[in-house]
Amino acid sequence: MTVPFEAPEVTLPLRAIVLGAATQGWYQADDAERGEVILPALVAAMRDWQAMGARLIASLDDDLFMVGEPRSTGFSWYLMFEIPSLDIAAAMVQRFRAGGDGARLDRFFRLEIRFGRPFFPLER
Repeated sequence: MTVPFEAPEVTLPLRAIVLGAATQGWYQADDAERGEVILPALVAAMRDWQAMGARLIASLDDDLFMVGEPRSTGFSWYLMFEIPSLDIAAAMVQRFRAGGDGARLDRFFRLEIRFGRPFFPLER
């Protein structure tokens, strides 16, 4: 059977996956800094993302069978969002750079956002 190719349509909201990983800053921080500064700042940033309009669809942390910095994929946590615009995605990344809540998150984590569309055989 031949599957006809239909040109992808870019619709809003945008489907995005946020790829994240801890960096040396995270591993060099002591337990007190991680628990009292870094993790609360991470949670605050992600709440800010949702306040900007990013809607979390799913999350995955692949730390069940890995410790330390991820080498095979370069990332260890994956967050699937629907994001209303590219401007909001840029603001999400900037939130990591600008910091707030006591920590610039780009000192402790790598972050990348990739865009796509729902997988057509599963979601029509």
